[in-house]
Amino acid sequence: MDNDYLQGFSAILGIWPIFLRTALRWVGDDLRIPGVWNADVLEGTQQFPTVVLSHGLSACRFLYSSLCMQLASHGIVVAAVEHKDESAASTFFYENESKYLSGKKSTIIFRTVSATSDTGHQLLVRRRQLDIRASECSRALDFLIGVNEGRCCENLLDPETKILEQLKGRLDLETASLMGHSFGGATTLVTAAKDDRFKQLIVLDSWLFGLKNEENMPKVLAKVPKLFLNADYFQLDLKGNLDIMRKLVSPTDSKFTVKKSTHEQFCDSPNIIGLRLNRDKPRIDGNLGLRINTHIVLRYLKERLGDSVKWDNGNFLQENADHIISDISVQETTQLSTKL
Repeated sequence: MDNDYLQGFSAILGIWPIFLRTALRWVGDDLRIPGVWNADVLEGTQQFPTVVLSHGLSACRFLYSSLCMQLASHGIVVAAVEHKDESAASTFFYENESKYLSGKKSTIIFRTVSATSDTGHQLLVRRRQLDIRASECSRALDFLIGVNEGRCCENLLDPETKILEQLKGRLDLETASLMGHSFGGATTLVTAAKDDRFKQLIVLDSWLFGLKNEENMPKVLAKVPKLFLNADYFQLDLKGNLDIMRKLVSPTDSKFTVKKSTHEQFCDSPNIIGLRLNRDKPRIDGNLGLRINTHIVLRYLKERLGDSVKWDNGNFLQENADHIISDISVQETTQLSTKL
């Protein structure tokens, strides 16, 4: 996390950068992901299932490393997009080759939009952002198609890696999935309504304000398989969000809610700064909540894609069935037991 990201997250959290920098240094030595940087792609002819990930509002591409790592460890290639619509904490690009060679980045910082002063203005901004985000998700899939066909671009983040070349002919893009958290959940729905190349959607605790006037979208998406996975408290605290979601959930879609879970338990922040949301309510353990969420996603992909997903841990979900509800909200159903 360089200084631009540090400044962005500090502004969003409402704390001075020095405090966030101190906190990161304090816990940084204990933060580890069981992965190998630039490890070679597994040799063979196996094609890997592919997921494009859309981050949430005020997040960024690397804030979901725990979730992405878990999916990757089960044989899934994850392409984490960092959106350029002013919804990321911070992001950057290079205007031209000379600026890249000189290391001069152009930074795009998070745009704050008031949620109370003008609802119509906020809706207009969010809808424009969703359109940009959807186009970026489709462009990510275009890029993966190019990688699979051997048309590799220069890797600006890591010019030394050979991973893109090694993935030639190894990506299963006929069954490509699109996954998004929060604002990224709405992004998955907007993208799939325009781009039918994504064969299933994984909608993680979606914030759907930008879709409140989308009357045709439920009909367009009715035949697209979807997993709706929600946090208990986030959906109950958002007035009207569940009303929009009900219109988008088809009878054949999978839907679950993890009891006493919070919106942040889909990303890495609980491991860095702990659970900040819903402090007045009893909450599920942060790591357990993340594990349950991850295994529900893996089980769904296993059901959809078969043996190409190397997951076989149904016992974990069965053992934690008391935490899981088979609907989009705890208030709308009873506890699920037999199907888990």
